[in-house]
Amino acid sequence: MVRRDFIERLIQQVAEAVGLVLGLSRSGKLTHALDVVHQTIALVLGPDHALLERMEATSAVDFIGKFELDRIRLYAGLLAEEGTIHERRGALNDAQRCRRHALELYAAGSLAGLRLDEADQERVALLRTKVDLDGLAPRYRDALQHL
Repeated sequence: MVRRDFIERLIQQVAEAVGLVLGLSRSGKLTHALDVVHQTIALVLGPDHALLERMEATSAVDFIGKFELDRIRLYAGLLAEEGTIHERRGALNDAQRCRRHALELYAAGSLAGLRLDEADQERVALLRTKVDLDGLAPRYRDALQHL
């Protein structure tokens, strides 16, 4: 019960942060928006965030564990937002890197039992139009086909 309360509070905090990021982004404060995304990623991933951000998606999922898969979902969503900000800044390689990793995390999470809500499924569909899926590992491409 305590764990579920923590996750629900975390989801609320991420939702508030994403709202702030969208507002900052729309008003052209892209550097500040990126700062908020990075701070929120650190909040979601916890004290090991620097390590987790460098991990391959399956390793990150394994490290976080099957009882914390909502954190993977939140992290992937934040990476998708980061990709959008990078695109607006003209940093297309960074945008692609973020979006690709977000898709990999959604796929790896799904393979580990993560259930995506409707908003996540819509985000995955949008990301799939912006990322060359041939660059993904076959296991991730296959998992994305079933989302």
